[in-house]
Amino acid sequence: MSKRPVIAVTYSIAELPILIHWRRMFEGINASGATALALDTSSHIHDDLDTVMRNVDGLIISGGGDINPTIYGGVGDDPTLWGVNVTRDLNEIAAVQSARATDLPVLAICRGFHLVNASMGGTLWQDLARDRPTPVRHRLGEDSVVRPAHRVSLDETSAVARWTGETNLEVNSQHHQGIRDLAPDLRPTAHSADGLVEGFETGDGMVVGIQWHPELFWHVDDHAAALLRGFTKSCARDSAQVPG
Repeated sequence: MSKRPVIAVTYSIAELPILIHWRRMFEGINASGATALALDTSSHIHDDLDTVMRNVDGLIISGGGDINPTIYGGVGDDPTLWGVNVTRDLNEIAAVQSARATDLPVLAICRGFHLVNASMGGTLWQDLARDRPTPVRHRLGEDSVVRPAHRVSLDETSAVARWTGETNLEVNSQHHQGIRDLAPDLRPTAHSADGLVEGFETGDGMVVGIQWHPELFWHVDDHAAALLRGFTKSCARDSAQVPG
């Protein structure tokens, strides 16, 4: 019997109030047929990320606080910033680079979505409500992570469309920043009704980024569960590793 693929999932031990979110992530990955390997990127600089990436089958860069605005030329003293952790930024940029070098699939979620874009030369809106107000509400209450908040339209050729079998999804939403300029080596694959980029991929499809949180409502939303299963299958070394 083939072993289950192992997926490294970044998290921040420093963000205690939302640790339950990562627990649900780990449960979702395990339910999707893989084994989640928790990787704390917040407390110290890792010098063994290349070794870690050589011993896993995929990488998820998870959500959390804002990234350091100096990465994308933003304003460092913006009062809307929260949860900035430079150590986490550095570790996760290095992890993505290492994963890319070893041809590992990467799923970047919310904060990770912003980090990948910024580290590849893109920029962010630092506060959507202030800098890009629209009728679409991107940041709702805490309960919004387990219910749909708005719709996104998907490029029919995208990995997410393939995994979910849909080109329109209802997604949850819990972010106050967003992509302003997409990095040159990324292509947009999902948009909300106000035109905000909600998904991207690299040209080779090995890095998939999404603005929403399927890991937080996979247990109540079939498409969120299908997205996680699709990514898990993309991490399998052979098709027999993941059931279904």
